[in-house]
Amino acid sequence: EAGMDDDLNTSVALAAVHDLTREVNTALARGDVREEDKRAVLGVIDRMNSVLNVFGDSAPQMLDDEIQKLIDARQEARHRRDFHRADEIRDELAEQGIILEDTK
Repeated sequence: EAGMDDDLNTSVALAAVHDLTREVNTALARGDVREEDKRAVLGVIDRMNSVLNVFGDSAPQMLDDEIQKLIDARQEARHRRDFHRADEIRDELAEQGIILEDTK
């Protein structure tokens, strides 16, 4: 927020986007994300995007129930160590413009 309030200090604002992305990816990898956390993060991303427009028109796709179900199914496949299925789902999401980054 400070970066957006400082006459749109773009480098600070984009650093905040990067930090948020890293924190979300870490929490997702731990399976530590509650439904209300997801909504809060999407709200922050939407607010940042309304100023920075870094996501263009594709951001609403992130809210699609079908995509969320695929992400959840992929996470479950990873937990079961079914990496072949997890990779298939990752590739299917990539075709729709959704890129998932795995962490250890």
